[in-house]
Amino acid sequence: MKKVLIATTNKDKFEAVSNIFKRTIFKEDEYEIIKQSKEMNIPDEIESGTNTERARQKALNAFNHLKEYNFDYIVGLDDAIRIKGRLEPNIKEYINKILFDNYLSDGEEYAFNRAYCIIDKDEKINEIDLDIPYVYHSLKGDYKVEDFTYPLSEVAYPIGLNKPVSKLTEEESTDYYVKYVEEGLNSLNI
Repeated sequence: MKKVLIATTNKDKFEAVSNIFKRTIFKEDEYEIIKQSKEMNIPDEIESGTNTERARQKALNAFNHLKEYNFDYIVGLDDAIRIKGRLEPNIKEYINKILFDNYLSDGEEYAFNRAYCIIDKDEKINEIDLDIPYVYHSLKGDYKVEDFTYPLSEVAYPIGLNKPVSKLTEEESTDYYVKYVEEGLNSLNI
């Protein structure tokens, strides 16, 4: 079985992406998908640039520090947000604006843009970034932003559904993501 490392310590991101991969380019019966762990001793590096450039930096950083693990593929990921007609590379700058400062109007569409950089053991790099569209609905009740989670999942409603991402079952969430990323991921011909 081939091994794929997703170079992230974010549990939510790992779960979402591994579920998508199992249904697209890294089928469950052919690939073992592994999350980056602290024991791998991958040093944190300062990332800069677009989300595609940051995904590449993460993948290369892991690739260069994990040669002895013999992974078939290493995947770097990074997110941006397409909001008000612009692709903004740093979602963190918008979290509080969106959650607490009425930056978006109820019913306004926006998209999460995820960049994927996939490096195979022969150092071939495949990259793509893909949008997943949502409709904004304001928070209901109190909310506390926690590290290593998706705080916008409380206000991101999939197009055509009447509940936020945070209330979707794992299957509903994966179905929605796959609908928007399957064609793009499969175009990488991995």
